[in-house]
Amino acid sequence: MVTLRTTGYRSKSLFADFSLGIFDGLDNALWCYAFATVIFAGVMAQFLPLLIVILLCGWAMLGIFVAVTSEKQVHIVSLDEQAVVILASIASLMVVSMGEENVATNGLATMLAVMSLSALGVALFFWVIGHYRLTRLLELMPYPVICGFMAGIGWLLLEAGVGIAVNQPISMGMIEQLKDPDNISKLLLFIVGAIVLLVAVTTIQRAWALPVASLGLVIAFYAAAAFKGFSMQELISQGWLFDIPTDTGGAIGLLQTLSFSQVDTSFVLSVVPQILTIAFLALLTQSMSLSAMMATGSQDLDTSSEIEDMGAGNVLNAMIASPPGSTDVIASTLYEQFGASSRWMAIVSSLVCLVMAVVGSAIIPWMPKLLVGATVFLFAWQLFYEWMYENVRGFQPIDFAIVLMILGTVIFVGFMAGIAVGILLALLLFVLRYSMISAIQGQYSLASYRSSVERSQTSNALLDDHGAECLVYTLRGFLFFGTANAILDTIRDDAHVRTSDYKMILLDLKRVTGMDISALNTFVQIKTLCEMSGVKLFYSSVSLETRDSLLMMDAVSKEDGEPLIFPDADYAVEYMEDVLLTRYDSENGDRSVEDHLLRIFNDPDKVNILMSAMERIEVEEREHLFEQGERDTGLFILDQGSMTALISTEHDGWKRVKKFRPGSLIGEMSAYTSDRLRTASVVANEPSVLYHLTSEKLAQLDTDNLILTASIHELVARTLGNRITYMNRRLFLELK
Repeated sequence: MVTLRTTGYRSKSLFADFSLGIFDGLDNALWCYAFATVIFAGVMAQFLPLLIVILLCGWAMLGIFVAVTSEKQVHIVSLDEQAVVILASIASLMVVSMGEENVATNGLATMLAVMSLSALGVALFFWVIGHYRLTRLLELMPYPVICGFMAGIGWLLLEAGVGIAVNQPISMGMIEQLKDPDNISKLLLFIVGAIVLLVAVTTIQRAWALPVASLGLVIAFYAAAAFKGFSMQELISQGWLFDIPTDTGGAIGLLQTLSFSQVDTSFVLSVVPQILTIAFLALLTQSMSLSAMMATGSQDLDTSSEIEDMGAGNVLNAMIASPPGSTDVIASTLYEQFGASSRWMAIVSSLVCLVMAVVGSAIIPWMPKLLVGATVFLFAWQLFYEWMYENVRGFQPIDFAIVLMILGTVIFVGFMAGIAVGILLALLLFVLRYSMISAIQGQYSLASYRSSVERSQTSNALLDDHGAECLVYTLRGFLFFGTANAILDTIRDDAHVRTSDYKMILLDLKRVTGMDISALNTFVQIKTLCEMSGVKLFYSSVSLETRDSLLMMDAVSKEDGEPLIFPDADYAVEYMEDVLLTRYDSENGDRSVEDHLLRIFNDPDKVNILMSAMERIEVEEREHLFEQGERDTGLFILDQGSMTALISTEHDGWKRVKKFRPGSLIGEMSAYTSDRLRTASVVANEPSVLYHLTSEKLAQLDTDNLILTASIHELVARTLGNRITYMNRRLFLELK
C-alpha cells in the first residue's frame, strides 16, 4: 500500500536543495533529449517534439511520486536506459515491418502503445515482487550475466550516439560514409564533444557540470556555424540539426492526430517478449540500486515496499505512454554528498522537468546533434566503466569471459540474442558450478558414527570392532543429474561395495532440498548395485513426496516387506547397530546386571555389595521412571527392556535425546549438578527391569565402603566419559 510521507521536508539548507534540484532537472532534460533521439531515430524523428514532452513529464511524475512516498528523503529516479535501448530496437523493427510510408500514419500511436505497455509491465513485475516479498528470486541471476547485459546496453547506446552524430550506425557501411569529409568532421566533433562532457563530469563532479558543459558546447557550435556563415536550413540539410517538420503543429498538433485505431495490434503483440525483457531488466536494476543505496548510506530500507511503490509510480508513466523508470543510486548518493537533505530536492528537479516539457518541443530544432550524441556517449561510457571495469575487477577469467560473450553477441547478432545467450549461460553456469559442489556432505562408518542409544561396554566394544561394515552418507543440496551421479560413483568406487564386507548403507537426506527425476533414477541404480552385493540400502529424513517417489520406483531395500526408511538418521543408525549386535553378540540379551558390573569392576565382592545395596524395580510400557525437573533420588542400572530419555521442546513437544539398553546407567547426571534436578524425563519403551541405588544408600556406602563408593563414582565418570567421547566424535565428523 502506498504511503505518503509527512516527514523529511525539513531541509538543512534550502539553497542547496533548490539549487541542486534545478541543476538536476536541467541534467534530466538533457537525458530526455538524448533518450528521445535514441528511440525515435531516422524517419521517426518527426515525432520527437511529442516524445520529448512525454519523457520529461514521465520523469517528473515518477520523481515527484517517489519523493513523497519513499522512506529515503533524497531518492532520485531516472528513466531506464535499458528500456530506452530496447524501445529503440522495437522502433527500428517497426519501421522495417510497416514501411516508411505507414510509419507517418500509424508509427507514433503504435510506439506509444508499446511504451505504455512496457511501463505497465514494469509496474506489474514490481508489484508482484514487492507485494509478495520475492526479492530473493532476483539473486538467482549470476552476476557476470548481469554485467554482460549492462555492457551490451552500453554498446547499443554508444552505437546510438554515433548514429545520431553522423547519421550512420557503427557497421561496415560506416567506412564508406567516412569517405565523405563532412561525415569525418561530424565524427571528429562528436568525439571532441564526448570528451569535453566526460572530462567535465568526471573532474568537476558537481551537479552543474553537465548542464554548463552542454551549454558551452551549444555556444561553441553556433559560434562556429556563424563564423562559417551557415544558416539554420543549411545546418539541417547537412545533418547538423534535427529535421523536424514544421507542419506537425508541435507536440500538441501530434497529440491531436492520435487515435487508438492507428495502433498496429499485431505488431504490438509480436514484441511482447521484448516488453517482458524490459520489465525483467528494470526489476534487476531496481533491486541492485536499492541494495547499493543501503550499502552506501546509513538508512535501512524495506526493499519490498520500495519496489512495490516504484511499481505504482510506473503506472503513472504508463498512463502517459512514458518509458519506465527506477532508482538512480549514483545521483541519490552524490546529491547527498553535495548537501541535499530533504524531499524538496527531488521535487524541484521534477518541477524543472515539467517547465522544460512546456518549452521542450520548441528547443529540439535548435539542439545540435553532436551534443545529443555526446550525451548518449556519456551514458554509454558510464555503463562500460561500471560494468566492464569497476564491478568486474575481482572476476575470475571464466566470469569475465561470460561478460565478453554476451557483449559480443549483442554487438554482432543483437540485443535479444544477447539476452538469450545470457540466460543460457546463466543456466549452464549454475549447472556446472553447482555440480562441482559435492552432494555428499559426510561419509562415516558405525565404528565412529553412533546413535544416541546408550549401550553396555560389551556392546560398544563390538560396535567398535564391526561398525566399519555399515556406512552412513549425509547428502545435501538439490540433487539433479549434475550431482546425483557423483553419489553413485562414490558408493561404487570409493566404497568398493562389490568387493567389500559392507552389510548396510544409509543415505541421510536431512539436508537435501529437493531432487529431480534423474536423481531418483540414480537411487534406483544405487539400490540395484547394493542388492547385487548383498548390501541393504537405508534412507532417513525423507520428505513425504520423496518417500512416495522412492517407493514407486523401487529404490528402497525392504526387511520383512517393510521399506527401510526412517524418520531421521538417529533411528536408522540405531536399527543398523541392533542388526550388527544381533549378528555378532548372540548373548547380548541374556546378560544380567551382575555380568555387566563384573566386566566393569572385575571384582565379584564389589559387585555383590553393590547388588545388595540396590533395589529391583519394574516399570510398565510408557510408564515414567522420573520426570524432567524432579529432585534427584539416585541412579538406576537397566537390567532388561529399554528406556528413552526425552526433553520438552517449544509448543509442548518432546525430543528424544538418549535411548538406554541393558547395562546402561540412568539418572546419574542430577546427582552431580548443583540444583540436583532431573535434566530429562525417562519413559519405558517396553516392560523393563531396573536396579535403583538411592541417594541414601549411596551416602551410606560413602561411610561404610569407601573403596566401593570410589568404584561407583568411577563407573559414573566412565559412563559420562564414553558419552562425551562418542558425542565429540560424531560432532567432529558432522562438522568436517
